[in-house]
Amino acid sequence: MTLKVLKFGGSSVGNADALRRAAAIVQTELPAGGLVVVSALRGTTDRILEACAAASREDLSTAQAVLAAIKQRHEEVATDLGHLDAVEAAWTPLFERLDQLLTGMAMLGEGTARGRDAALAIGETLSANLAAHCFQASFQDVRDVMKTDARFGKARPLLPALRAAAAPWREALKAGALWVTQGFLGASPEGATTTLGRGGSDTSATLLGEALDAEEVQIWTDVDGVLSADPSLVPEARPIPQMSLSEAEALSAFGAKVLHADSLAPGGRSGFRLVVANTLRPGASRTEILPHPPERPAGAVTSVAYKEGIHLLRFPASAGLEPPLEAAHSLEEAGALRFGLISSPAGTLLAVRPETHASLGVLGTLAASGVLCEAGWAVVALVGEGLRTDPVAALRHLVALGHEPVGGLLTGSSTVSIAFLVPESRLVDLIPRLHAHCVLPG
Repeated sequence: MTLKVLKFGGSSVGNADALRRAAAIVQTELPAGGLVVVSALRGTTDRILEACAAASREDLSTAQAVLAAIKQRHEEVATDLGHLDAVEAAWTPLFERLDQLLTGMAMLGEGTARGRDAALAIGETLSANLAAHCFQASFQDVRDVMKTDARFGKARPLLPALRAAAAPWREALKAGALWVTQGFLGASPEGATTTLGRGGSDTSATLLGEALDAEEVQIWTDVDGVLSADPSLVPEARPIPQMSLSEAEALSAFGAKVLHADSLAPGGRSGFRLVVANTLRPGASRTEILPHPPERPAGAVTSVAYKEGIHLLRFPASAGLEPPLEAAHSLEEAGALRFGLISSPAGTLLAVRPETHASLGVLGTLAASGVLCEAGWAVVALVGEGLRTDPVAALRHLVALGHEPVGGLLTGSSTVSIAFLVPESRLVDLIPRLHAHCVLPG
């Protein structure tokens, strides 16, 4: 039997109609069984975090009001689907547990990462229990299999332990079982609930696909696969039918929102097909991410991606390499993403994107110490396997930049992309122009 893993994100299980669409997809894609990974109902994760934040401020009344709203919404969706009676027995202790967690946070005036993970797990489990009834499947708790370290909030999988724990699942699923499980969650060596970080549901699906020896993992979202550009800036952007894992990794690194970097590595290790499809239009175009590169014309670019919110830190040559390397380490530890570190006899340029309040604080400290910090930049990347076979083509494509004020070219280990820094204000004009001049026609 060909084993498939399907993953539905929050937008694909956001309400009763979305769950009905997902059920139809499961019936079509998994007639002989398989595994379905679901996220919490759309918005639930944010609401639980809101409740935890209120409880941590000792505002228990607000936290419990948010909890009541979460409960009401879930009951409304389950009632619409006709499954409220079926899920009540599983849901009642989950809501009670969330109330206990919030009460404990309010009493302590503190919400730990471990406590937040325990609370967030409830949203995923509520959704998975409901989805199991919708899909006429059985619920299985992912924490029985997804073994991780104890880094609460951003746990990392323990691959040998995960594979060993998945053995009973492999046997049952390949024999024809149809199971639904949670995304995003894991269990530490001591058995405590962990989470894999935002975007972790995709990573859960691909890690499970690897551990179960699946032939295919499908990510169901709200777009027609991976597009050649951001459609909000390029209305004529089109789906890419097939792409290599290297192209997908480059697009993820440089801003493609439909892909999460951590979710791609399992496919590279195990060789399954990764498919991105649209829950709203199941018959529309899909993107297959293949372990082996599809054929591309030499020099061809398949997509253009960008990431806003980049800060440039400039260090004089006299400072040497130690200060910028220390700054990069401090920023990354605080939650910033590093997009480039360019050193030359004229000095060193560090390009980062602060993702947390802590990383913004580190930026402020660096600026106060005299480091020149500039906000308002973006990184733009041209991506395509054709650049691997004709590296000089990257320079030819840069002609499309014209007289744009480029802040620096970024290079790295990837041979399928070229990236550069530009002011954010130029993206609206630049991205459509690059797409028109550089991206391979469909």
